[in-house]
Amino acid sequence: MSLLQVGGLNAGYGRIQVLWDVSIAVEPNQIVALVGANGAGKTTLLRALTGMIRIRSGSITFQDHEIAGSSIESIVERGIAHVPEGRRLFMGLTVRENLLLGGWRRNNRDLARVLELFPALGERLNQTASTMSGGEQQMCAIGRGLMSTPKLLLIDELSLGLAPKTVDEIVARLPEIAASGTAVLLVEQDIDTALSVSERAYVVETGRVTRSGSSKELLADPTIQEAYLGLGVDTT
Repeated sequence: MSLLQVGGLNAGYGRIQVLWDVSIAVEPNQIVALVGANGAGKTTLLRALTGMIRIRSGSITFQDHEIAGSSIESIVERGIAHVPEGRRLFMGLTVRENLLLGGWRRNNRDLARVLELFPALGERLNQTASTMSGGEQQMCAIGRGLMSTPKLLLIDELSLGLAPKTVDEIVARLPEIAASGTAVLLVEQDIDTALSVSERAYVVETGRVTRSGSSKELLADPTIQEAYLGLGVDTT
């Protein structure tokens, strides 16, 4: 049984429907990518999974439990953590305080796992979040999510506004996170990065899943290369 199974999901905002019959799955210890252009509905899907918006129909099963319609708090307690687009740290608080807030519902005050993954944060524990670089803030946001000891970590636009070298440094930690027991569902506009680190991927276009398969196969697909990677197809 999949860790997360989404079937025929329809959701949106008010009268505007954004997601149309979306079905995806995430297995334990797996990295799965949701890729597509800006405005395709990827962020809306993460919001639906975490109870931030109500779904219109469909199912969301997590660890054999239906969670569609559940509160945000109960979804966190079941083991899903969300790293939102733009990081959304408490900018006036220190790194330590941000991390401890992430572990509050689990009464987790052990920072060892996070600091092992992101040693740079160990040097910034007493520094306010607003004074850190964008990359350090993203590390802190991911660390805050991990403090709730989740079984599934949702990361929305990891690379947004970050230098390529910093993105590579953070992305390199995702396989370690997955191997330790926290599967990752990664939303990313940088399709090359997303498909390179993930095992399986879904292509989202105008609120629908239009392609899915192994990330390796999708990365090698000429249609994907031309549409998203700017690589022209050689017809000679």
